[in-house]
This record gives sequence, C-alpha cells and structure tokens, in this order.
Amino acid sequence: MADKMWNLTADQWSNVLKSGDDAAAVGARLRKSGAFVPWSHLLVEESADCESTVDLGSGRGEHSAVLARAGRQTTLVDWSLENLAFSRSLYDSLGLTGHFCRADITKPLPLGTGSADLVFSCGVFEYFNAQQIEAITTEAFRVARKRVILMVPNAAAIGYRLGKWYMERTGKWEWGGEVPSFTLKPYFRKAGAQSIREFSVASRHSIDFLAPLPGGARAADVLTRTLHLTHHHQRSRLRQGYLLVTTGEKR
Repeated sequence: MADKMWNLTADQWSNVLKSGDDAAAVGARLRKSGAFVPWSHLLVEESADCESTVDLGSGRGEHSAVLARAGRQTTLVDWSLENLAFSRSLYDSLGLTGHFCRADITKPLPLGTGSADLVFSCGVFEYFNAQQIEAITTEAFRVARKRVILMVPNAAAIGYRLGKWYMERTGKWEWGGEVPSFTLKPYFRKAGAQSIREFSVASRHSIDFLAPLPGGARAADVLTRTLHLTHHHQRSRLRQGYLLVTTGEKR
C-alpha cells in the first residue's frame, strides 16, 4: 500500500495520543526531564524573541506546556475536546496558564491578525492535502507577527520511511494516513515568508522506526554509527532526522 492520505476522527486521534498516563503523571515527567522530545528544545530556542505562541493541532498540549514553562503566553488550538481537556489538566498540574481554543484549522482561525509572535505546528500537516496545507499556512502567517514554524515527518529520512513502510504492510501502523514531505518551502513562499530555513532534527528517533523490522536493531546500529546520529535537537547529518523543520519569518 503506497502512502495514501486518510485521516482519523477527533475521538480516534485522542485515543491514539493516549499514553496510559494521566495529566499529573505527564506533568511530573516534564518537571523531571524539562522536555518531552528533542524538538521541544528547538521550539524554545526558536521562540526566544517571542512572548506569545499559537500551537495548531496542539494534541495533548505537551509542546505548548514546554513553551509556557519557558515564559511564553500560549494558545492551544485543537479540534478534539478530549485533547483540550487533557491539556487544561496538564497545565493545571504544572501551575501554568494558557488559552485553549477548539477549532478546525482547515478553516479560518478565530484569532486576530498578528495576534501572536509565533505560530507553530508539530506532526499535523502530514494529514492534509496540498490545497489544505496552502490554506492553513496562509492563515498561520496571517496570525503570526514574527514567524511560523511547521514540523512534519521527513520524507528523506531512510530509517523512518523503511519502518513506516513495514508497519503499514504488517498492520502495525496506527498514525493514520501520514504523508511525509521533502520540503514545505513552496507553501511558505506563497504565504509571503520573507526568509525561509529548512532542516531536519531527531535522527535517532528516525531509526527507532526500524525496530519492528527483521534485523531492524542491527540496521539501526549501523546507521547510528555510520551517520553519527544523536537524540539531540541539532540539525541532522544528511537530512536524516525524523522531523523536517521549516521556519519562515514575517520580516
């Protein structure tokens, strides 16, 4: 089965995102580790000059919680009431305040023009077609005062692509019709970005997708040693990171 665009309902996404932990347990883990995934640190760095952020497709709220702990005023936008309820509980457990907005991001956002310094999204745009991506990116740049950051699975990451291919064919893939991208630059240009940077991060996370394959552990070890892969949020060598990061400035 080739990569095919299909999506899950709001309730199905909420179920997929569940980890078995309650919000208090997730909050305790964040206090201990300081972040949930390597790219959480990247968001903090890329928003160093920002006071306010908007998270499109915020899921359980972990990324925004990291930013809130770093002093950002955060707005979380998601279409799942259950996800937003979890996010509120997570914020409460951490003593944080935020704004929580239920909305379909494929439609005009109920947010003012230039109302946030940074608009970002992580692991969402891979579920939309080209027309939808163009429309959402345009809206993101309307709302953003300084920059937009979009993070999607990286089509150039060998480990991730092989693992995804195998899990889809063995019925083990649970993340919907995820379509990775080689670049999002054309959408940023059309939305009017003044300058664009693009790179990949989380290379070690990419090869974790090889685990279900026969001989996957050995292949992962070879790739790790050959490419000097790390869990860090620095740019990956040869663009082998799991996440493609596209950043566009308003000015």
